[in-house]
Amino acid sequence: MRTRPRRCGIWRHWWAMSDDLYAKDLLRWAADVSHAGQLDPHDASAVHINAMCGDRVRIDMTLDGGTVVECRHDTRACALTQGSAAILSAHASGETAQSITALAEAVAAMLRDGTPAPAGKWSAYGIFVAAAPHKSRHTCVLLPLEAAKKALNDRGS
Repeated sequence: MRTRPRRCGIWRHWWAMSDDLYAKDLLRWAADVSHAGQLDPHDASAVHINAMCGDRVRIDMTLDGGTVVECRHDTRACALTQGSAAILSAHASGETAQSITALAEAVAAMLRDGTPAPAGKWSAYGIFVAAAPHKSRHTCVLLPLEAAKKALNDRGS
């Protein structure tokens, strides 16, 4: 009788982490390219790079005054960063630098402190609750939000 090879504890831990982190909802967002690409012309733009893993995201925005009209992302990164960038770009219209900063703080608190996921149009960020126990992955989720904050704040200076 042939039996399955026995996997070590580390393998089981990795597999469980992978299943939790890369749920179908996250993978759907990561594959969503409806707001991918660069805007030309754009009013605000920033590139943010995760020095730890090399993930890179560029956020471009067109603005009317201080309000986002359109947002696009150019992402070369893991599924967590791609998913976060897709959610941000899909829902950023109508937002300001202050509201994007508040969103970034809410998502960071959700990951760090276990506070509830943002509500309303930002509720999709709840898919990242599974990343909370993995501190090294918090930066991946927050990378697009930090790029958006930088783009909006640099434009205002």
